[in-house]
Amino acid sequence: MLSLVRLRRTSVQREGFTLVELVVAMALTAVIIYVAFGTLTFGIAVVRRGQNRSEVQADLSAVIDHVTKELRETTTQNDGVGGATSYGVTVPSPATGTTDVLRHLNDVLSGYSPRPPLTGTQEYVLDASKPLLEFYTYGVDPLDPTPATPSLPLVKHRIRYGLSIPATAALARRYWPLPEYQPLQVTYANDSFHGSSWTSATPQPVTGQVVTDFIVIRPAGSRGAVQLLIEASVPSASGAGVSPIRMVAQVTLRR
Repeated sequence: MLSLVRLRRTSVQREGFTLVELVVAMALTAVIIYVAFGTLTFGIAVVRRGQNRSEVQADLSAVIDHVTKELRETTTQNDGVGGATSYGVTVPSPATGTTDVLRHLNDVLSGYSPRPPLTGTQEYVLDASKPLLEFYTYGVDPLDPTPATPSLPLVKHRIRYGLSIPATAALARRYWPLPEYQPLQVTYANDSFHGSSWTSATPQPVTGQVVTDFIVIRPAGSRGAVQLLIEASVPSASGAGVSPIRMVAQVTLRR
């Protein structure tokens, strides 16, 4: 009988958890939740940065594809339309010696603008009258009411690519992953010649605000070649540092 009573008391004493056991269990649960949440947050951040990189690559690739497509249609013969020099690629000029002719960010900054690398609160001052790339093509008249089925003769177009600083509401400098450079956009303008004068289109951005430079090269010894390089920067997948993105292309002009 005494043994049975002791067994019942032991069974009663072992039911439930002690306060120490509950505290330990809660602490372990908190640690597991914290680790799981941290892992999930890190994973989401990595995925977002990967998506951001893919979007930037697609953005730059679209611009490169568009530039190369237009360059292949460049008219390289002087037909006198639009002015004596309105044919071929006029900016940058062809290389005539043994040195490549290169045009990039520094060539479209004003004379009193700081050059990269920037320090403190410095910002670029761009000269809107200076394109990085300018060339001429023939295409549909933008005034044609039915561009899908052109009814007007083809007109000459002056294509200009450049760089611009995003608007005030765009990406803030403090969030930019590369403090020694200012975020830029590639711009595009398409003027057309009508009768006796050129239109003057306002350059419009064609990329997101992640570009650090757009480089156009006329290689020495190849008057018909144009090389393009667009550089951008995004946060690296780990979130520590910057990951550069570069898109490169070369076009040989038709003669």
